[in-house]
Amino acid sequence: MGAEAARRRGVLDLEAQFAFFRSQHRHPVNAAAHELLTWPILFTNLLILHFLPLPSPVDPALALALVYAAAYLAVDRRAGALAGLLFVAAWAASAALAARLGFAASWRFVLVTQLFCWTWQLLGHGLFEKKGPTVSDLPQVFLMEPFLIFLQILNKLFGYEPYPGFYKNVDKKMDADLRESRELKQRKTS
Repeated sequence: MGAEAARRRGVLDLEAQFAFFRSQHRHPVNAAAHELLTWPILFTNLLILHFLPLPSPVDPALALALVYAAAYLAVDRRAGALAGLLFVAAWAASAALAARLGFAASWRFVLVTQLFCWTWQLLGHGLFEKKGPTVSDLPQVFLMEPFLIFLQILNKLFGYEPYPGFYKNVDKKMDADLRESRELKQRKTS
């Protein structure tokens, strides 16, 4: 399904989101950039959140990690639970790193990491895919892309599938999305 169809079906529609994700990351260089650089972006987001001046019982980094974990658990219990544990581990590691580095070194580390990772991801889309997600796609991209990458890695390494036929359904939706995109381009050029 296309981005619009994925949005209509909901952010937590795993098949639609995965089909959209795969259609946006078909080139191996772009796919590799996203596989390698998406989770460091999230980790550094958690790291800098430890320095937000909020009242004592509120931990914005933990809140963000738990939101991601809950969303991933909602779309797939097994892989979502594992991804949720990774988020909680990332929160704990980012808290330890924040305590060790302090604010001055942390924000520099976050800035360098974010610039490097975002630059390569944007170049991946611009140079290799010749397209990227639109601004209206960003909420679903920020929430779901880390999990979709994780799901893809689980499939590559262990043959994991949320349920039998998942990847066949995704392939059908992706083919329909690509066909729809080609037809739209043809109509625009005619």
